[in-house]
Amino acid sequence: MPQDTSGADGRADRPTWFGYLQLAAILGAIAVALYFARAPERVERIDRSALETQERRPVVSVVQPTPTEQALTLRLTGSVVLKERAAVVSEVVGRVVWVSPKFEPGGSIEANEVLVRIDPEEYELRVEAAKLEVAELEQEIRETEARNEDAARLALKLEKARVALRLAELQLRRTNISFPFDARVISSSVEVGELAGPAEKVGKAAILGRVYRPESIRVAAPIEQRDLRHLAPVVGRTAEVRTRTGIFGAKVAAVSSVVAAKSRLASLFLNFPDDLPAASLPLPHTFAEIVIAGPEHRGVYVLPDAAAQAGDRVWVVRDGALNSVEPRILGRIDGRWVVEAFDAGDGVVLGSLPGAREGLAVTAAKPQA
Repeated sequence: MPQDTSGADGRADRPTWFGYLQLAAILGAIAVALYFARAPERVERIDRSALETQERRPVVSVVQPTPTEQALTLRLTGSVVLKERAAVVSEVVGRVVWVSPKFEPGGSIEANEVLVRIDPEEYELRVEAAKLEVAELEQEIRETEARNEDAARLALKLEKARVALRLAELQLRRTNISFPFDARVISSSVEVGELAGPAEKVGKAAILGRVYRPESIRVAAPIEQRDLRHLAPVVGRTAEVRTRTGIFGAKVAAVSSVVAAKSRLASLFLNFPDDLPAASLPLPHTFAEIVIAGPEHRGVYVLPDAAAQAGDRVWVVRDGALNSVEPRILGRIDGRWVVEAFDAGDGVVLGSLPGAREGLAVTAAKPQA
């Protein structure tokens, strides 16, 4: 009967070397797995470090300025104002008997043209009385001299009478109210029949109206104190004034001696040329745009406002890191600022950079001209 060579599980017995072969295959698989598990780990660690280094370098936009020549011009906004205005009052007390039809808001009055006439009758009588007094004294002196009597006393009395006459004539002339210059009427508040006179006699009714000389028209414009320094010397500089009625030449005549309490701004005052026709001048309270010609600078940078950082400083990229620079500002023009040239390194940073600090590593984009 043949002998049964199968094991307990019914499989045929395998040779011993087969077991060793299986063990070797398992060990080889483990070694290969360890190799592939460790080698990529070293490569990945190197790549991650490089990537993290790149992520820590923000990319910044920069501009590369070049030295140039630049004439500064300052643009301001202001308004047409009056340097002075005159109140129309009567120096004598009396009823108004005539008002010029030109004495209305917006009217024009020529020099020495009568605006208002006060009833002159009382003052005419005073003149007549003074004349009679003078004539009487002159006659008495002649009679005294004929009798060889003392005429000195009468001569003094005559001189006083003549002064009284001139005073009466002056008061009579004052019944015709006028100004020694061409004027424009601002307001008029008088009517025929009203009582006119000095304020101590008639109170608030003393003001009959207001007028101004066209030559007193000028332009006032608020200005920052630093802009005043940039334009120095500012008085005498030429300017262009643009209003709704036209474009005018002007010249800076004065600077305010104080600044506004709230805005801390000073004021510039510009005068129009003397030969400009008064009728062509803009009216007071007209809005005005002013362009003032300033000094010319050479070898300067003209930077966009986007380059400005806190404290009027700029960020400059040097050797891949931020450096803070405070340029000397010469002025501003059309959304740009003019500064003295400085070492711009690899470019001046544009815009704000969160977390920016001195020495921060950055990557500069291709610089703009």
